[in-house]
Amino acid sequence: AAVQLARLAGAGRVVAACRSDAAVYSARRSGADAVVRLAAADEPETLAGRFRQAADGPVDLVLDPLFGVPAAAALRALAPGGRLVNLGGSAAPTATIDSATLRGGSLRILGYTNNELTAAERATAITLVAGHAAAGRLTVTHQVRPLAEAAEAWADQRAGTTAGRIVLVPPPD
Repeated sequence: AAVQLARLAGAGRVVAACRSDAAVYSARRSGADAVVRLAAADEPETLAGRFRQAADGPVDLVLDPLFGVPAAAALRALAPGGRLVNLGGSAAPTATIDSATLRGGSLRILGYTNNELTAAERATAITLVAGHAAAGRLTVTHQVRPLAEAAEAWADQRAGTTAGRIVLVPPPD
């Protein structure tokens, strides 16, 4: 969804970071100009180089649902004054971020949660996204799993072996 929304917002070049073949396929189908494949052995500086190469240079904005090593690498790929907006931590709950990288690029790290939106802001955002979905401009690959499989589903999501988002469904009454 982030790739599609970046396109709709007029981003010049969109690069996705993915762990699985299914995620790579989804990112390309959604309009990513390039995909950087993530590996468990990635080091921040090496991964940052792959991000910069895929983006054809430094980037201005990173939407980061992963955190961990991918976020540390993304910071190193930012242009001066660039921003990283953290949306989650599916790769790791912590990231090693060095002061020199932050200060050297006058970078910004922002956290985002829908919980901070007012009711009016939430309604506006949902209306915008629903409008794009209804018009066919925004789709989300997903798989439906029983609520009883929540722990396994989360482990699969963390491992990057899912095909898109997971929708957990409670048992019928």
